[in-house]
Amino acid sequence: MHRRFRHGLMAVGAVIVTPVMVALALSVILLAREVDDTPRAFAVTASTAATLPHIKARTSATWCGSPSELDSRPNGVSGNPVHWIYAIPSDGPDRFSTFASRMQTDWETIDAWWRGQDPTRAPRSDLAQFSCGSQLDLSLVRLSQSGSRLAAPESPFEFIWDELDARGFRSQFTKYVVYYDGPIGDDQICGVGATVSSGTGLAVFLIQACVGVEPAQVVAHELLHALGAVPSSAPNNCEPPDDGHTCDIVRDLMYPFTDGTPLAGLLLDPGRDDYYGHSGGWPDMQDSPWLVQLDRQAPFALTIAGSGRVEADVPGLDCGQTCSTTWNAGTELTLTPTPAPGAKLVRWTGSCSGISQCAVEVGQAAGATAFFAPSRYRLSVRVSGNGSIRGPSAGIRCPGRCASSVSSHVPLRLTAIAGKGWRLRNWVGACGGRKTTCSVPMTANTSARAVFVRR
Repeated sequence: MHRRFRHGLMAVGAVIVTPVMVALALSVILLAREVDDTPRAFAVTASTAATLPHIKARTSATWCGSPSELDSRPNGVSGNPVHWIYAIPSDGPDRFSTFASRMQTDWETIDAWWRGQDPTRAPRSDLAQFSCGSQLDLSLVRLSQSGSRLAAPESPFEFIWDELDARGFRSQFTKYVVYYDGPIGDDQICGVGATVSSGTGLAVFLIQACVGVEPAQVVAHELLHALGAVPSSAPNNCEPPDDGHTCDIVRDLMYPFTDGTPLAGLLLDPGRDDYYGHSGGWPDMQDSPWLVQLDRQAPFALTIAGSGRVEADVPGLDCGQTCSTTWNAGTELTLTPTPAPGAKLVRWTGSCSGISQCAVEVGQAAGATAFFAPSRYRLSVRVSGNGSIRGPSAGIRCPGRCASSVSSHVPLRLTAIAGKGWRLRNWVGACGGRKTTCSVPMTANTSARAVFVRR
């Protein structure tokens, strides 16, 4: 018995793109058929029972967390993540408690297999800290369409993509692995994967269509497609209709046919010449930002001074206090400072400068400090003798004693004006000396006094 992988075209919204789409199916007779113009998918036929699959969970991986409807928890690993989702039709039974541990097991299986194939890389799945330690940050999504409606097309992939996108699962920095637990129109299609040029990618495992298929094998295959494999320029890229796969080595994970060998018996581009670890000029999945580069890790230390927080555009850094994160060396981050109410960013130091967003590349010496301060300070001024003090605004015109709220960390120029027959003897407080003008830095609540004497 053979299983076959296929790919095709996909439409996302009104934009037509050409990502990789894969169909994995149990087959005895290989039959390619086209379904509509977009998406163009290929399937095979077989005689299998239309029953829910029985998946024996591995006791070594028990998920202990709580699901979220959105990907809202802080990422436990810095960098572009792979977020895992359990999705069901609007009228489908919720079997999340059963499949959560299955998903955890599959992730651990894929992670261990990947590290065995390449000790310098590992998929960066979205992890969160729960009572039992660091585990997958799983989302539970009940779709708006019924199971019968979703079973009408060959695969519910397009609808799942569109609905997840509408619900906020559309980050350009994130790939999504979806376990869809609902009826399938063609129960011989066990997985579908796609990616678009913006970066978003989806790998869908169709639970109820995959009787007898190891989930980890399907997910690993679809995830590689979501990362961009197999490039059209790869030397061993198959001829149509199997293009998007490699046709040189049967045990390659991206071979278009499989005899059911589990993931442990498959290889990751064993020739290192097509889509992973090659020396050619076409895209190399080993360089994917969704993989942790275990041999090129670099720390990034962020110091927070004052009341505020800093968040990076790439998930994995969102700090309200001093923190240290670890990234693939060379990762480019845009840091956005958010002051607490009544505060403002007054300056950056280290790898950043200015008083707004900062672009930084993570390296061995990278780090930054964000200084926040109250947005306004109180300036109190007093006059001794006959004279006055004036500032740049109408709020500071003091013939005797006055106070004003002024913008912090903006130097303020004060001018002492002596009355007729009087002169400035000296300043006291934030100002000093005998010059008639004084610059106050306004880095705190401040007071100044001008002392005038008769000539």
